[in-house]
Amino acid sequence: MNAPKNLLSINGGGLYGVGVANWLAKLHPAWKPDYLAGTSVGSIVAALIAVGKPYRVIAGMFNGELPKKIFTKPKFPKNILPTGYTYDNAEAKKALKEQFGDIMVKECQIPITIVAWNYSKKKAKVFTHKHNSEYLLRDAVLASMSAPTFFPICVLKDPSKTEDPEQFGDGGVCGNDPSMAGIATMREEGIMISNIRCLSLATSGWPIPKNIDPGSKIAWLPVIIDTLTLGNADFSSYCAGQILGGGYMQVIPKLPQGDLDDFKLVPKIRDGWMAVDAKPAIDFLAGNPPKITHLS
Repeated sequence: MNAPKNLLSINGGGLYGVGVANWLAKLHPAWKPDYLAGTSVGSIVAALIAVGKPYRVIAGMFNGELPKKIFTKPKFPKNILPTGYTYDNAEAKKALKEQFGDIMVKECQIPITIVAWNYSKKKAKVFTHKHNSEYLLRDAVLASMSAPTFFPICVLKDPSKTEDPEQFGDGGVCGNDPSMAGIATMREEGIMISNIRCLSLATSGWPIPKNIDPGSKIAWLPVIIDTLTLGNADFSSYCAGQILGGGYMQVIPKLPQGDLDDFKLVPKIRDGWMAVDAKPAIDFLAGNPPKITHLS
């Protein structure tokens, strides 16, 4: 385990993942990471890479119908009933099954780490080729992308146990930046810290600085999701950077700020990512120290 290993870590971020999917096509088509980590939309991109999809094919999928299948409004009668979520996951389930079939997490071509939140046990649920590995890959991805208020709670039964099904939600609740989870997976494999290189892709860019003055409990609602996801992502990024030092590089482009499901922003999100020069990241993955930590 002395040879350097590359980890590609992809954050959650809804439709901002379209930008990441397009930017990855800038990498050499033959390059593949040794390990992958993904949360929410990042888990979709990472899983597609893990089963051997070429970067340009993944970009084409995100430029095509895949985002619309994921963000599909409920049909009658759900569309006239109070549900607690904005989008149905029926079409998303079909799309995930179409791409991943019945592949288990442990059967991926590249070892993958997927982060989700276990509502039932109030703790993180991490899927790897060693832990929770018998779950279907599509189910692990569905759990990781089931953002509260956006999608229904994901209910899954552990295929290796006789326990009752459990409720899962978006990994952004606990690990929107899955870098630390990916590093933990690699350390469990016996890979030394000095031999880990992590390229972290922060899907949604820098948020607009703003002060808040809620005034009431209800006024907190608009900032709760950002507080949960951006807070833990920034903490994970900080820890990964401090632990790996020159073995860590994060790409955070300047992007338009808005809702994670706003399709009108997609062209600008794509353009923002495509404006980022990939050469510093390519050089880093080849073993050179990062010249800068954040690209923009």
